[in-house]
Amino acid sequence: MSSYIKAWDVYRVRIPLVKPYHLSKVYGTITHSDVILLKIETSKGAIGWGEADPGGMKFTGDTPESVMESIRAGSLDSLKGVELEGWILSGKNQDREGSLSAACDVAIHDALARQKGIPVWELLGQKVRDEIDLLWPTSSGTAEEDLAVIEEYAAKGFNTYMLKMGDRPIADEITRVRDVLAGVPDGVRIMLDANQGWTQDEANQLFAASNDLPLILIEQPLAADDLEGLRKLRENYQLPVSVDESLQTPDSAKSVLENDAADIFSVKISKNGGLQPSLKIGKMVADKGKKVLMNSMIELGITQCASLHLGCVFKNLVNCGHAYMSTLRISDDVTNFSSWIERGTARLQDAPGLGINVDSAKIRKYLEDEYHDN
Repeated sequence: MSSYIKAWDVYRVRIPLVKPYHLSKVYGTITHSDVILLKIETSKGAIGWGEADPGGMKFTGDTPESVMESIRAGSLDSLKGVELEGWILSGKNQDREGSLSAACDVAIHDALARQKGIPVWELLGQKVRDEIDLLWPTSSGTAEEDLAVIEEYAAKGFNTYMLKMGDRPIADEITRVRDVLAGVPDGVRIMLDANQGWTQDEANQLFAASNDLPLILIEQPLAADDLEGLRKLRENYQLPVSVDESLQTPDSAKSVLENDAADIFSVKISKNGGLQPSLKIGKMVADKGKKVLMNSMIELGITQCASLHLGCVFKNLVNCGHAYMSTLRISDDVTNFSSWIERGTARLQDAPGLGINVDSAKIRKYLEDEYHDN
């Protein structure tokens, strides 16, 4: 007999970051991880957890408040009675989008895998690795601030760093990149992320001045909808272009590919609607010979863990560190995902489901709001 969802519960939690995180002028500074947790219970007694990580109206088009409002308005009412394997095998959910859809998709994968006694990755494909190195991001600031962060985290085993940009004058950013690369220890690699913060002229200036530098990639240098501008950057310069905000759904991945607007595709489970849409995007990208960067929002361990399961089945990951450090940047977590990380590497555990423990006391400690189906 097939298993179906018989009950669900929603919890909004808000946990301070260890340090405020300053992005581009588009997004400002983030001080908390503000997420919605979804717990489902199946007809066979299995529990599954998902997590919605709204990125704000300028990024993912939703906020924690808007997600909770939609739940109260009935957006999860149809979840009861959903048959787990049918959800995954139908393929319909490959085209869902948004952080709440991601929470549903991850929770269903977790519950079904727990019920079957297998890890989530077995529902996604063939595992090609057991561990993935991590990157560490720096706030949008100065070269001196970047190098201080790099010195601290290189000692902890991190070799890849993402410099947030898009807030300062472009001439200052050009100087900053060169100063950082001149000052990093051997073996350290650098990528840039402008978070849509540059005009075409500013991007051209930075790409031209940095074209000879050993940068892994430059992520989202232009506005999300400027695929023509991104294509021109790829045509005119050698530096790899990565898309993040331009990559919301499989349909947007298709548009980016058709416009030849990126070399690297920044996959985020919550941004991209869950494991099934993200898996579809990864396969589309691989078919065109492109690479994937496993990236993250300011996530707790549920989404981070789901992303690790997915990253371990992708064959086309960029050869660098990936974004599995989110829980280390938050003052606490409701899971034990951080214990999977050692010396700058996240190692997959083969326990059933996602394989993490969720602490209900921690949920209560940081609870902002909750809603239940009965």
